[in-house]
Amino acid sequence: MQKPSNRFAEFDLIRALAIVSVVITHAGFSAFRDRRILFVAIDTLQLFCVPAFLLLSGFFLTNKLENQNNPAQVVKKRLSRIIPPYLFWSVAFYTLNNWNSLQKFDVLSLLRDILTGSVMPPYYFIVVIVQCYAWWWLLVKLRVLEPRKVLALGVTIQTIFTIFFYLTVFKYISIPLPLMERWIFSWILPFSTGLFLGAARDRIQPILERRKLPIIAAAILFYLASIWEYYWMSGVNSDGWFLRSFFKLSSQGYAILFVLSILAYSKHIALPTRLSGLVQILAAYSFPIYLLDSTVLQYVLLVYYKLIDPVPPLVKLGFLAAANLLACCTIIYLLQKLLPKKYSQYILGI
Repeated sequence: MQKPSNRFAEFDLIRALAIVSVVITHAGFSAFRDRRILFVAIDTLQLFCVPAFLLLSGFFLTNKLENQNNPAQVVKKRLSRIIPPYLFWSVAFYTLNNWNSLQKFDVLSLLRDILTGSVMPPYYFIVVIVQCYAWWWLLVKLRVLEPRKVLALGVTIQTIFTIFFYLTVFKYISIPLPLMERWIFSWILPFSTGLFLGAARDRIQPILERRKLPIIAAAILFYLASIWEYYWMSGVNSDGWFLRSFFKLSSQGYAILFVLSILAYSKHIALPTRLSGLVQILAAYSFPIYLLDSTVLQYVLLVYYKLIDPVPPLVKLGFLAAANLLACCTIIYLLQKLLPKKYSQYILGI
């Protein structure tokens, strides 16, 4: 297991909350069947998760100034912890999903799905994060390193692509969602915010601590606005994908402000020892949980339908999320114990 950083323990908390939210989000697709306000509120609450991962990735790229001395080596090191596990599980799950027709195994189809992050629905994130590392490398090479310029560039690009999303929703233009969600430019604001925070950490943290109440108030307002936008857009977007997406303007603001709220209150967050240990484990396991989550959920659903169906939706959500998280952590723990240490990182990324 990765050793947590004492200096940045708050980021362990953000990472742990984000991966739990990913699991809840995926479980919610099976648990939520209507638009009751409680379900929408729970679903909307999770919309910080993927942007939070991107923000953290940006932060740790710029927080160490020496990373700029050899950006190619930094990118290579980071990709070496992402790409091998991604390839392993992509091939494993592609084979599992096509087990009944292995005689028709299509290598070109597998390669296409790997390159586009399509083997499993959440794998688009891998395509996005690879582009993010390439974007940072380009910024270093072009010497576009001033934090405010990086953030301004990210805001500008994100604004343009957010407009494209809304134009698509209102059917003024037609851009396939799978294409849009795989472009870095659809996610560049949280990544650029992370780059900005990492480079200006010493100057920004005191400001966040002085303004923690306005920041958390703004996060709550954006969260409520995202719920309102869900219902407002429900009569417009017949496909429904935009209602639960990270790309709504209100959701983008909520995601950034959620992370900033935790940073602002970091000195006031004191977790019990056992809970702190659980947070560290979830933070360390977050990447392999992300890789396993969707597939494990399919088997958790089988257990649910055989043993406890029917139950109220909230009970179903709680069971699916808790069982899925426990199953993923158990698989990761056992693999860590069984795999030779030098191979563990290539399969688990930890």
